[in-house]
Amino acid sequence: MPSFSNRCFQYVFYVSYAVTQCGIISMRRGGFLFVTMASAIIAYCGTVFVRCVAPTIATTPLGVYAYDGACVFLVANIMYNYILCLITNPGVIPIRRLDDVMEFNHDESDEDDGTTFTPPADILLLPSDHHPNWTSYCRTCKITRPNRAHHCSICQACVDQMDHHCPWLNNCVGANNTKYFGRFLVWITVACWFCSVFSFSPAVGSVSKLELSQMAHVLSTNMLLLGPQASMYALFLITTSSGVLLTFLTAWHIYLILTAQTSIEYQINRSKASLRQRGGRVESPYDQGSAHANWEHVFGTCRFKLWGLLPGWPRPVGMSVSPKPKETMV
Repeated sequence: MPSFSNRCFQYVFYVSYAVTQCGIISMRRGGFLFVTMASAIIAYCGTVFVRCVAPTIATTPLGVYAYDGACVFLVANIMYNYILCLITNPGVIPIRRLDDVMEFNHDESDEDDGTTFTPPADILLLPSDHHPNWTSYCRTCKITRPNRAHHCSICQACVDQMDHHCPWLNNCVGANNTKYFGRFLVWITVACWFCSVFSFSPAVGSVSKLELSQMAHVLSTNMLLLGPQASMYALFLITTSSGVLLTFLTAWHIYLILTAQTSIEYQINRSKASLRQRGGRVESPYDQGSAHANWEHVFGTCRFKLWGLLPGWPRPVGMSVSPKPKETMV
């Protein structure tokens, strides 16, 4: 008869598994709801700034046009990259079963993403540990794939250079759309702080204590009667809270880009085995040699690095495949 501790552990495991499965199913079936919500929030914030904030803070008609132009520029960059993140294939590995690949039975000891470094007998891997091979094998999809690919349980496919599955994109972030995702994060973070700074004074600074108490009750009819004032207050709250979170998220992904890693690879590179292999240093075997080269690998070669954040800049060649690892001394 199982002990009390074992029963507790089994209960926690089953509950965690059920919650995880519910989350996966929700993101599979309801991804479009997240996309609709994100688009509506962006449209709402842009509209409130143009219709309410800009006319309030500008002292001349030219000033209104300047604020409106800056807002339209930011929203255009956000939506351009957001749409590309949505529609771009992140790097899904096509299912092509080779004739000489032996069928493997499912092994329950495999990791959650279906990764295994023990391929079928007829698939040869490069022997050097210092030159990560291109081929690994996914037991879930039963296909060969690049070593940087990982299995997404939501998309039900292997994605090259997978970073994570983003519910707000209803898509994975991978080799083909990392550039657009990085741009999107930068522009939406800038836009949040832009709206937050310029909406503070008209939304909060000149509001009486009575009006502020009314706006604190979101479901109150008094708030609805305040009209533009309440809209500017809501804009300030949304952009400030989002700006704080997005600042950390953007900084994290810029760090990953500059170090030639994904979120998954960061955890792998910090493992004890990887640290021993690299003499205790946390580094990516796919590092191009410098942060400058890693940036250009994602955003393309340009004289001024920030130009790579603008729409229409040439896409780097070969982003859909894993970069060649740098040479490592044995």
